[in-house]
Order: sequence, then C-alpha cells, then structure tokens
Amino acid sequence: MNIIVCGAGRVGQGIARRLATDGHNVTVIDENESLIQSVTSDIEVQGLTGHAAHPHVLKAAGASDADMIVAVTYSDEVNMVTCQVAHVLFQVQTKIARIRSQAYTNKRSGDLFGRDGLAIDVVISPEKAVADSIFQRLETPGAFFSTPFSKKLTRVVGIEIYDDTPLARTTLSQIAELFPGLNLRVLSIVRNEHLFAATSSDQLLPGDRAYLAIEASQLERLSELLGLDAKTDQRIVIIGAGNIGKFVAQQLERKRGRKIRLIESDLERAESAASDLGRSIVIHGDGLNPAILDEAGVPMADAVIGLTNDDNINLLASSMSKKKGAAKTIALVNQKELSLVHEALDIDLVIDPRAVTISQVLLKLRKGRILSLYSLEEGQGEIAEGEVLEHSPLLDSDLTEKNMPEGIVAGALLRGENIYFPAKGLKVQTGDRIVLFYERSKVRKVEQLFRASSAYF
Repeated sequence: MNIIVCGAGRVGQGIARRLATDGHNVTVIDENESLIQSVTSDIEVQGLTGHAAHPHVLKAAGASDADMIVAVTYSDEVNMVTCQVAHVLFQVQTKIARIRSQAYTNKRSGDLFGRDGLAIDVVISPEKAVADSIFQRLETPGAFFSTPFSKKLTRVVGIEIYDDTPLARTTLSQIAELFPGLNLRVLSIVRNEHLFAATSSDQLLPGDRAYLAIEASQLERLSELLGLDAKTDQRIVIIGAGNIGKFVAQQLERKRGRKIRLIESDLERAESAASDLGRSIVIHGDGLNPAILDEAGVPMADAVIGLTNDDNINLLASSMSKKKGAAKTIALVNQKELSLVHEALDIDLVIDPRAVTISQVLLKLRKGRILSLYSLEEGQGEIAEGEVLEHSPLLDSDLTEKNMPEGIVAGALLRGENIYFPAKGLKVQTGDRIVLFYERSKVRKVEQLFRASSAYF
C-alpha cells in the first residue's frame, strides 16, 4: 500500500518504521528538514519537507495514489485539516489523525468526526491511549501488560517468570493438571528478547516473559496462584499535570476511595489542573525535588506515575519514588532506548504510547473481519480478535494446537455472551469471535482466516 505519514516526530517515525518493515511504500512529511533527513537515513522511506496540510505538498508526496494518510504532527488542527484536504482533493480512502485536545473529542463537542463531520476515519487520542494502558495495569497487579478482549470477558496479560514462579520449568501441557478449573492459555513466550508462539511442549523458564489469555473473572485467582501482588492501588501520585496527567487523574477520580495527588512544576498548568479536577490535590513543585515528593505522600503511595513530557524526568522521578518507598512505579517513555533502562532504575513498568498508536494504524491495514489488534514486542507479533465469517478455514475446527497453523495460537472464543477456551470438541461456528496470537510472518495467514470468501485462498 502507498501510505503518507505526516509528522516525523517519535510517533511518526515509529509508525513509518513499522509500515516500511511490513513492506508498504511510505512517504514522510515534516516541516523540519533535519527530522526528514534523520528518518530517511534511518528507515527505507521517502521524505518530503513541507507543511502537511498544503495541497501542493500532499500532491508532491503522492496523495493522488495514496491508500492511507496518517497525520501525527504536533498540531491537532494541522492533523484535521490534512485529513480533510486529503479527502476532498485526493480522495484518500483511509484517514487517521492524532487529536490531543479533549475539546475536540469529548461528548460536548458532538459528533465532530461522524458521517457528516470531518473526514477522519480513526481518531487517535494519546491521552486516552496512555490512560487506558495505565488503568489496565493498575487493574492487573503484577503484570507488565494487560488488555481486554471478547467484550472484556477475556484478558491478555503479560507476566515475568522468576525462579519462584509456580509456572517456572513447567511444560505448558501440564498447566491444566496443576491448576484445574483455571481457564488460561499461554499464547507466546519472550526469551532473550525473541518472541515466539507457545506450544504444548514448551517450558516457561526463569527470565522469560509470557503472554497469557485468561478469563477476566479469574484474574484474582491467577494472581493468587502465581503469587502476584493483588493489592488494589488506592493512593496514587501523578508527576505531571499536563494533558495526559490531568486526563488520567480525571479518569481515576471516577473510582471512589482513591486518593490522587499531582505534582506539576509549571504554575499555570498546576492552576488549570486544580480547577478542572474534583477530588485530586495538585502540588506546584519540581517532581525531582525530594521534599516535594515527600509532601505528595510518595513514601506511602501505592503507585507513582511519571507523566511529564520529558522521558528523563519520568524515569528519574519514578526511580526516586521507588527508593522513597512507593510500592509501584510507572513511567511514560517515548524513546525506546530509554525504556530499556527501567529495570536498572528499579521502575516496575514503562508505558510506550507509540505501541497503542501503531496498533490502531495496523488495525485499519489488516484485511478481513478483524475487530481489535495489539502489536507486541516492537512488532515481533500481534494479538488480534476477529469474527469468523462464512467459508473461513476455521469453521468446524476445534482450535487445538494440531489444527492451528504453526506460529498461530488460539486464546479464547466468544460465542454470544459466553467465553470458551480451546478444547477438543469445541467446534468453531459462523459468528464466533476468536482471540489469536500470531508471529509477524503469519499476518497474511490470519487475514485469510477472517476473510469472507473462500475465493481468496
């Protein structure tokens, strides 16, 4: 496909890199010539210096032949106008825009991006994406990854395997015997930074990371069995009261009983947050100042979340908070290189907003009835939920290992409002929704599984 990416910042570069790796023809537009030089020297893409919303710039970038445009500049307004110009003048089929301001996306703004509104097919909200990632991790203590599928009846979680983990050195085929009644399926394993589909003969070894599909109602039991921290986070400190920090606090306030405090170094942003938030306490001060951290209650906090626009501050503040006694620390990190040091700094989790953004873009690229998708481990694999249509090769299969293509693992099946896990005798029917993990090389095969017509094969 021919794809134009507008914006060569970290998010734009991350999207361009993934799309180019997947074999798409990518052109990147940015007003900053040095960013264009950087992205074209590092990634096999075309680069163009200019204003993304200007018709002559889009024309020069090949908009007339483009299948998709992804607008992720730093300006919401530029992103919106770019998509509108691409639609009206060049009839680009798929338009994706990053919209940061909640003034455009909240319900009070009406259906701004609906059928009769702006010509934008997918709106990416960094604030919402980061907030959702944080919420999922707070709801799944002890997991480094957590996201819902199957109308929230299934959850895919990522856990680290240690010497004392009950699953350590256990063959996956034995898990059902060890934990009877637990609806769980190991989907994939990360070993030495290599992600691969799990098979029944594999063992989970200390140092591995594993992605599991589990019935959502059994999360608490899983935590108990694995010895994970199941404590609910009630006292939360957020460092940074910008758009993302304030949005996260607003969402956290919806759950009663939580005590939320924010630290913000900019006086204007601090005052704005204080006026917009209901029950949260906003402290004006430096998140790297030990006295300010103490004032915010960091030593007694269940969770400290670094959400400033500076990766270094997020990492250092989270590390300092952990040393002061915070039970859990989470840092927002945009740069992959910096995210690799979180373990050395004793930070529990890092949130990469690019991963969610890239996943939303990939979802629009995938053929077939794929309803949701999440990219894993820098694109080494994906988890997707798709609907089984007439003539699908999955029909009448029982989704057990011997019936699934190599590199693809079935996690769960949703039929109506009931969730099932793969078992001999459970035959797939038309309309079923299935959660699959698959290695990157199996993308086209998965698309085939969820295509409508047998003529495709």
